[in-house]
Amino acid sequence: MLWWWFWVSVLVVIPLWRVFRRAGFNPAWSLIVLIPWVGGPVALAILALAPWPVQDARGSLP
Repeated sequence: MLWWWFWVSVLVVIPLWRVFRRAGFNPAWSLIVLIPWVGGPVALAILALAPWPVQDARGSLP
């Protein structure tokens, strides 16, 4: 059971790490998805509702 949790965590955290980094946020925010029941919706809310630092630097997203 522990190995299953480890692999699921790796398969979720690594892509979110890249998404947060490319959006201009601190990639450590991707670790919040490891909190059961709350982490996933919080991470999605951050990405959906917060102004992206990359967008502020460029003016608009391509």
